[in-house]
Amino acid sequence: METIKSGKNMFMDSTSRLLAKALDFRAARQNVIAGNLANAETPGYVMKEIPFEKELQKAIDDTTLKPVKLEPGYIKGNEAILEDAYDPNKLIREYGKPNELNIDSEMAKMSQNNLLYEVSTRLLSKKFESLKTVIESRR
Repeated sequence: METIKSGKNMFMDSTSRLLAKALDFRAARQNVIAGNLANAETPGYVMKEIPFEKELQKAIDDTTLKPVKLEPGYIKGNEAILEDAYDPNKLIREYGKPNELNIDSEMAKMSQNNLLYEVSTRLLSKKFESLKTVIESRR
């Protein structure tokens, strides 16, 4: 069997990389929401947001249409989805009008984001538990 030299961790399949990138985005979004809350009473402050879901879909669509060549004879397809994906901190966008922040709405966003972060963490953990089980069963 030929080894593919992609420079990536062999235990991180495309789903694991997707979940890991989702964690990066969720952490960055949490920081943005916290910043919004911290600046709730700052005169002229305009709320910020990271359009995570839109950018993730764009990354998936872009990669699906344009496979990336790694090594001679090897073209990566779906596993490329997030390797070259966007840096969440570069996606921070302003939205709304100055001083339009609704604290209750931002707190709800923070709670939802936290829940989705926990779900992604658990899914990634389960994937590694499955991998551990497979490895241990081969002994």
